[in-house]
Amino acid sequence: MLQTDAAPLKLKQASAVLETTPKELQNLVQFGVVRPRRHAGLFVFDTNVLCAAKVALFLKTALGTNTELLSEFTGAFVARFPFLPAESPDVIVFRSRPSPGSIAVEVKVPFRDLAQQLKERLQLVELYKDLPRGRKRRGWKKEFLASLTEAAQDMGEVSEEEIRKAIREHRNQKKRTPEVIVEAEPQAARA
Repeated sequence: MLQTDAAPLKLKQASAVLETTPKELQNLVQFGVVRPRRHAGLFVFDTNVLCAAKVALFLKTALGTNTELLSEFTGAFVARFPFLPAESPDVIVFRSRPSPGSIAVEVKVPFRDLAQQLKERLQLVELYKDLPRGRKRRGWKKEFLASLTEAAQDMGEVSEEEIRKAIREHRNQKKRTPEVIVEAEPQAARA
């Protein structure tokens, strides 16, 4: 399961861990989809809020839902799991009815897989330093060039065309629409 004692993260660090842009995470906070604590005027994201944000981003990516519905789903998730359970459920099922008494739509979220992704990304949080705004600190260029040189040595001989191709593939992968599959469950499987 996820570490629940991890230090709270600021917005930029949390967005890096969640593999999203700071602006997208800020929008989730602004529209009330996720509700991080405020500390000294800044939003801080603990493990529970990160988990809720991961589920919200998954639903947004998979369904393209509007923020109002996304907020309802995330609110229901947080109400059901105010603290992360000791053992992650494999799948979380969201049921939504357009109106009372109507037929529900079910959305299944692979929660254990999302929690595992989040746990792996939290181990890399040290890479995402939260630098203060404004003037750069002394020696930042030298430090930046040293890290670029080290990365270039790690990459070895890579042509510009290979770099362009990798960037193009990454961008195309982010643009893909979600895959939609329709299956019929046998009647014996229904409860």
